[in-house]
Amino acid sequence: MRNVSLKPGRRRPRSQRGVVLLDAIVAILLFSVGIVGMVALQGAATKLAGDAKLRTDAAMAADQVIAQMWVSDPTQLATYFQSPSGAGYKAWAATVTNVTAQQGLPGAAGHPPTIDVTTDPNGGNAVTVSVFWQAASDTGTHQYVTSTHIAH
Repeated sequence: MRNVSLKPGRRRPRSQRGVVLLDAIVAILLFSVGIVGMVALQGAATKLAGDAKLRTDAAMAADQVIAQMWVSDPTQLATYFQSPSGAGYKAWAATVTNVTAQQGLPGAAGHPPTIDVTTDPNGGNAVTVSVFWQAASDTGTHQYVTSTHIAH
């Protein structure tokens, strides 16, 4: 077996040449994969934050109309807030579908919200509010539904 220890003025054996270059290439490759993963993670986080904001906006819009119903005359809820012809519904739906004023939901104009008011035999009204939206990057329509009971 040969002694491969280096003496001053001697060159490395051929089998050890380029090892540092190979180590550098592997390190750059691993670093690049890590950076690409971080960019993908950031993109996913941004999309999820946008989706959460739209869900929150839909919930707030539904809660807004329910709050209006609570302070309205309970005997008139079925006529004033029933979709699609009630005056209260029309005013509320206009804000939900108005994306130019930065308060509406994207795609809500193509999928208008609905309010269903049914008179309860025990007194009061059962109310179901559905809000729909579809962001530009979404393939399907999203929906937020809430129900409440408003007593006479």
